[in-house]
Amino acid sequence: MEPWIKILRPLNLFQAVLAVLLATYILEEIHQTQILLFLLLSVVTINGAGNVINDIYDLEIDRINRPDRPLPGSDISVPTAWIYTTILFVIGILASALINWQTFIITTFIATPLLVGYSRWFKRMPLVGNVVVAVMLGLTFVYVGAAFGNFPLMLPLAGLAFGFTIIREIIKDLEDEAGDVSAGAHTLPIMWGQRAVLRFVTLLIVIFLIADLSPYWLGIYNRWYLIFVIVGVNLPLLSALIFLWVRPEKSTFRRVQLFLKYDIFIGLLAILLGT
Repeated sequence: MEPWIKILRPLNLFQAVLAVLLATYILEEIHQTQILLFLLLSVVTINGAGNVINDIYDLEIDRINRPDRPLPGSDISVPTAWIYTTILFVIGILASALINWQTFIITTFIATPLLVGYSRWFKRMPLVGNVVVAVMLGLTFVYVGAAFGNFPLMLPLAGLAFGFTIIREIIKDLEDEAGDVSAGAHTLPIMWGQRAVLRFVTLLIVIFLIADLSPYWLGIYNRWYLIFVIVGVNLPLLSALIFLWVRPEKSTFRRVQLFLKYDIFIGLLAILLGT
């Protein structure tokens, strides 16, 4: 894969694209092609810029945890990466300005500062960095709602995305503990210890398993949502939790967090079928 594409983390961007398309479909605005194109362009470029700047600040950590990435592998230089991320941010902000003033404000004064702050400061703070990443995925749905003038309908989707993502991010911190220690980061595993973090993850998963069923009980989504969430999200999430406790080691943390990265697509499918 070309380093210019790889550094953007295409799977993460694909997830964001699916979220935009799903939210647009639920709002019954899929025919608004011009707004949709600007939404996709701004979401891809802003998130891509965030991924690049994250790799810049994580260069020393990635030499240990992710040596195959473009910056640790010297496929792209740091000065070039700074130019790349600046161009992406500018394109994303301009695209958001062509939608409406609400999307411009979200992109310019919320999303961009959060992404830069995450890479520069928040990622190394216990729990704060995890919350920022989860907020960014949830913000995607709020952003689409703002583009089409229907913010409230997106709140359940934003909430589910937030909950699922924060669980995955904390497990990812367990995987990255060695590199984070060398960089002087203060993530939850470093501050609390592995077993305490696993207990916290267990609590979050229990809360999420209850919360993700609530849209069905509240009549927001139909029976198909309930079926797909139980079979495709909740049961796998419980299995992953058991696996974490039985084999609490780096290889397990990596498998589980990668699994959760893909499993969120099942959650998106459940929402699509449930509307």
